[in-house]
Amino acid sequence: MRKLPGYRWCLASLLLIGVCAVAVPTSVGQDAAEFNSEGVASYSKKKWDDAIQSFAQAYNLAPENEIVRRNLCNAYQAQANELALASDFQTAVDLLLTAISVDPRNASPLAQIGSYYLRLDMVQDAVYRLEESVELDANNMDVQELLGDAYYKSNDLPSALAQWELVREVQPSRPGLADKLEKAYREEQVEYNFGKAESAHFRISFAPGTSGGDLSRVLQVLERAYRDIGRKLGGAYPPTPIQVIVYTADDFAKATNLDDHVGAVYDGKIRVPIVDKAGLTIDQGELQRRLYHEYTHVVVRFWAGNNVPWWLNEGLAETFSNDVTREDSMLLRDANAAGLLFSLDQLEESQLRKLDPESLHLAYRQAHVTVSFLWNRYGHRGVSLLLESLSQGTAHEDALVSSCRIDYAGLQREVIKSLGRMVSSAG
Repeated sequence: MRKLPGYRWCLASLLLIGVCAVAVPTSVGQDAAEFNSEGVASYSKKKWDDAIQSFAQAYNLAPENEIVRRNLCNAYQAQANELALASDFQTAVDLLLTAISVDPRNASPLAQIGSYYLRLDMVQDAVYRLEESVELDANNMDVQELLGDAYYKSNDLPSALAQWELVREVQPSRPGLADKLEKAYREEQVEYNFGKAESAHFRISFAPGTSGGDLSRVLQVLERAYRDIGRKLGGAYPPTPIQVIVYTADDFAKATNLDDHVGAVYDGKIRVPIVDKAGLTIDQGELQRRLYHEYTHVVVRFWAGNNVPWWLNEGLAETFSNDVTREDSMLLRDANAAGLLFSLDQLEESQLRKLDPESLHLAYRQAHVTVSFLWNRYGHRGVSLLLESLSQGTAHEDALVSSCRIDYAGLQREVIKSLGRMVSSAG
C-alpha cells in the first residue's frame, strides 16, 4: 500500500502533528476501490471536498474496511485543518465530529478536536476528547502535554502538574515545558488550600479568610460584566464557566510574579486581589474597574484569539471599565509635545513586562484614548468588524484599514487632534 503525503493540523498551542491516507486494495470490491482511488488522487492535490465525496462513496460500499474508514477520516481532518487555519474553528469542529463517528478508534481526530475546543475555550469538552485520544495513543507526548494544558485551563492544577511531569519524564528537554511547570508549581504553593464558589457563568477559587460578602461582590460584578460587555459587543458571550482566582495582594504577587503597580491580570484565568497590601478590602468602584477590565480580555480572546494588538486589547479593556479623564488627555498632550508618545507599531506586542511603571502608565492611557476614539467614531459596528477581521488572521494594521478605513498614521493623527478638544471640553 502506498502512502500519500500527509497534512499537518493546527493545535491551539501551535503544535503540529502529521497524519496520512493510504490506498485500499481492489480486493475490497471494484467499485469501492475505484472510488477510493479517486479519493486518493483528490487528496494528493489537496482537493478536500472531492476527496471526501469519493472516500464517502467507498465507505458506503465498504463500511467495515479499516483503510477506507481511515482515508475518509483523514480527508475530514485535512479539510478541518484548512478551516482552522482560516480561524473557522466551529465548522472545523463539526467536520471532526463526523470524522470521529467514521473512525472512532483513531486517536488523531480526537486530539485535533480537543485542540480546537481549547481554542474555543470549551475546556471541559477539550479535556474529554483529549483524554479519549490519550487512552488510544499514550505515546503521543504532544497530545499528553495538550491534555495538561486543558487541565490547567480548567484550574485543576494537580492534574495539570501530573500530566506535564509525565511528559517531562519522557522528554526532559521539551521546549517550554519547564516554564509551564514552574508557573503551575508557583501557583499551587499559593492556591493549594483555596476555597471554591461559582455563579451562572464563573467559577471562583478564593483565598482562605475571604468573606462571603466579598465573594458575593466579586460574583455580582462579574455577572454584570458578562451581561454589559456582551451587549456592547453585539452579543459576545464566551463559553462558561470562566475561571477566576481571588487573592490577597501578597498572594497575588507570589502567584503571578508581577509588581505592585499591576492591579489584576488575565492569563487564561482572571486573577485579582481583593485585599490590598495594608490588609484593607478593595473598594467597590476599584473592584468593578479591575474586573470589567479583565473580563473584557476574556471576551476579546474569545472573539479574535491571540491575533489582537496590545493597544486594542488594553484599550478596549480600559474603555469598558473607565472614562477618559481630563488628566489622561493632558498627560498625553504633554507627552506628544515632548515626543514621548509610542507609535501603534510599538504597542502591538504586550508591554506588561517591557516597560517601567511610568512608561506603562503612559502606554495604557494612549491605548485607552485611541480605542475610545475608535469606539466613539466608528461605534460597535466598526470595532466588531475590526475584531472579526483579526479573528481571520489578518495583519493588525490591515484589519484596521479594512474595518475603519484608516491606517495607523491616520489614526494617531486623529487621536492627537482630539486631545486638545478633550482638554478644552473637560476644562
